[in-house]
Amino acid sequence: MTSPMKIKIGIIGGSGFDRSDILTNRQEHDIDTPYGKPSDKLVSGQINSIDCVNYRANLWALNEMGVNLILATTAVGSLSPELKRGALVILDNYIDMTKFRCSTFYDGGELHPQGVMHVSMHPPYHRELRQLLIDSCKDLKIDDYKEKSTILVIEGPNFSTYAENKVFISWGCTTIGMTQTPEAILAKELAIPYAALAIVTDDICYKEDGIVDPNEVVTIFKATFPKAMEVLKLTIKKIGEKDWTDSTNALKRLVGEALMKH
Repeated sequence: MTSPMKIKIGIIGGSGFDRSDILTNRQEHDIDTPYGKPSDKLVSGQINSIDCVNYRANLWALNEMGVNLILATTAVGSLSPELKRGALVILDNYIDMTKFRCSTFYDGGELHPQGVMHVSMHPPYHRELRQLLIDSCKDLKIDDYKEKSTILVIEGPNFSTYAENKVFISWGCTTIGMTQTPEAILAKELAIPYAALAIVTDDICYKEDGIVDPNEVVTIFKATFPKAMEVLKLTIKKIGEKDWTDSTNALKRLVGEALMKH
């Protein structure tokens, strides 16, 4: 059954998804927003006959493109001996330790949406989308994936210290990275269901003698990318088989009720 609701999926952090052998009917889009020009052009096309937009910019630009569901990929470090390099993780929660990122569209700026957005971030990831990622990992018989992880989001670009990681582990975090916030928050402000598939690119950062090599992070991400891509492609197919009307309308109601206008 094909969803009666027109689906357009945004892919965040999907480096490589704009390759000609992945996206068909590929097009580039130069978009401006009330928050300035995105950092790069958006690339649109189709995967399994479903419209997709590759994110290299910001959430507002995706919204302007008509995106109504978002799948993110992200590189993470492991804070648990159970998570080895190359594993896939379907994130289910986060702790935000960033310092300088604006986490709302409702900042009082000229031409920006007006009011104060008190949206609940529980759950931070859309449950139905998360379940489709989990189902895809199961269907593909991927043996090194985890269905849950609380990610600790740091500002970066420097990696965390051993002392910091010990604290993060005591908080229950099993992964660490530099993305997810504010993009998960901004997606919810726009009432766009959002879920994330993480790739574990290092498994030593929680060890006292563990020094993360950025070059190794890139190498592991590239080596694991084909596996993650197969998960996302199958998930996109599953998305197209569902009717998202009720789910997205419920999220829109939640966001609408959370907006305080003075």
